Amino acid sequence: MKITVSGKAHLEGVSRKTNNPFNFNQIYYLSPARGVEGLAAKTLNLDSTMYPLSGIQVGKEYLLEFDDRGYPVTFELVQK
Repeated sequence: MKITVSGKAHLEGVSRKTNNPFNFNQIYYLSPARGVEGLAAKTLNLDSTMYPLSGIQVGKEYLLEFDDRGYPVTFELVQK
C-alpha cells in the first residue's frame, strides 16, 4: 500500500523492564483501520540500520508492504 509519512522519530536506550538495548526509528502515517470512520493514526517501527532516519522524508509517499506475520518487508520511496 502507499502511505504518506506524517512524522518520524528515533528511539534509543535501554529497556527498564528487560535491561536490553533498543535502537529503532518510528514513522507515523494515516491509514484505514477496521472500526474506524475515516483514517487511523498508525505507527511503524523500523530497524535504524536498514532505514536510517536521515533517509526517511516527512511528507513523501512510500510503498509499504507487510509479510503474513505483520512485519514490514518493503518500505521504499515512491519515485514520481
